[in-house]
Amino acid sequence: MATHPEPPSACPACGLDLVGRYCHGCGQDTLARPRPLRDMAAEALSETTLIDSRLVRTVGALAARPARLLEAYRSGAGGLYVSPIKIFVVMTALFLAVLNFSDVVIFQYVREVVPGQAVVATPDPDGATVHVAGATERDHWMQQRVTPFIDPRVTTAIEAALARAETPKDRANLSYELQADREQAVITERMGAWLPNALWLLMPLFALLLMPLFGRRRLFMEHLVFAMWAHSMAFGLLILLALINRFGADAPAWPLLGPYLAYLVMSARAYYGLPLASAAWRGAAHTVLYFALVLLPAALVVAISAMDVDAFLAFMAA
Repeated sequence: MATHPEPPSACPACGLDLVGRYCHGCGQDTLARPRPLRDMAAEALSETTLIDSRLVRTVGALAARPARLLEAYRSGAGGLYVSPIKIFVVMTALFLAVLNFSDVVIFQYVREVVPGQAVVATPDPDGATVHVAGATERDHWMQQRVTPFIDPRVTTAIEAALARAETPKDRANLSYELQADREQAVITERMGAWLPNALWLLMPLFALLLMPLFGRRRLFMEHLVFAMWAHSMAFGLLILLALINRFGADAPAWPLLGPYLAYLVMSARAYYGLPLASAAWRGAAHTVLYFALVLLPAALVVAISAMDVDAFLAFMAA
């Protein structure tokens, strides 16, 4: 007949006197017993994939009732959900995985030839612009990768114009146009590689911008929790867009601003205890500031990092 060991009088983990099976200081289960295989498998899955029942509950709340999730953190019921940092880590990992699966790129500059039209490049007299007839150019954000992103016929037309150029200004203009097109490939690669990781540095700036709008007297960590949630929710919207574009929708990214602002305002209203109108203007103001003061400068840094400085200085000197 199996016998169960008597629980110790003191916690073997922290040494506190026990008043029951579980230590009231550290939560240790002091009744040693073999664990079922299914429990160990579930723990291994949770530790290696970051997936458990709390995460499933959290993702559901994030999608359907984000304000409830934030209210739980403020009211002390955060144990029902995973921590904000874990939400952010999981959503970042999912975002990168979906980008890889869908072949969607964060940013790509594309030049395509209009069917049935001849492609002709002409340097503008201003010395800073090259007009390419018979081709279109546009920026892709969160859309499927276009290969090649610069149609070879566009490059050929610019090279032909360069061979015909008669003035140093036109030659410099056309040469730098070719160089700028080559740099676009580097920018696309670095936007995909750097931006998700750079958000670890940008997120505290998001929280700092919350302080003057949503309360200077609140702890910085309160704003940081909200920042983690907001970035996780943005990743969720981008994941949906990437999946839609994976199947040929070719949907632009800018319409996501509407649902993002709606989620931001409703959650800020609950989290900070504000009237709807106040949360709305503060949320809109914060979004504008974050784009203007943080995201755009970060994108500019990526663009400058891909620039051939010597080629640019030679272009400017000409």
